[in-house]
Amino acid sequence: MQLFYTINSPYARRARLAVRESGLADRVEEVEIIREENNDLLFEHGPGGKVPGLLTDSGTYLCESLIIARYLDEVSGGKLYPADPAAREFALHVEGVASLLMDSLYVRAHENRRDPSERSPALIENETARAARCYDALAGLVGRFDGQVSMDKATAVASLGYADWRHPGDDWRGGRSPLAAWFEAMMKRPAMAETKPIF
Repeated sequence: MQLFYTINSPYARRARLAVRESGLADRVEEVEIIREENNDLLFEHGPGGKVPGLLTDSGTYLCESLIIARYLDEVSGGKLYPADPAAREFALHVEGVASLLMDSLYVRAHENRRDPSERSPALIENETARAARCYDALAGLVGRFDGQVSMDKATAVASLGYADWRHPGDDWRGGRSPLAAWFEAMMKRPAMAETKPIF
């Protein structure tokens, strides 16, 4: 299998974490995409031109990080989500909040990179507020996290790491010390450290 990624995409990081935490690193070749050099590689496999993208052993091309994570979970025999129904349901809840945060941060970062004359202050304000609610929600959930590293936690790490890079002014650690402590502990895992954004 081949996983196409860019260094600082939080969506690609979620997929790269899925590869590592599922134990499939020896079966997946990671192919870094440099936009100015080899962006055409993505269009050879599908219409989106986005990362991440997973080329399976059978030649099927999967896009969208959530779909890639579900596929790798199946290939690994269920290593990325809890087997217990209640634990799995909670993990999906956390993953949903963390995914919402990732999307919100990405939309705001994209808007902030537009020419000032084209930016929407209302959109930036709305997404800033949405992100704050997500930080608070994760802070309220972190006390229920167990020691298993499943996709909910990988997605939370990818989202919070992206916030550190693109939105340091959010100060998501402020007033959320349990969440901050959990994040710092997670960053000691090799998979998390290897995939962190390069500022």
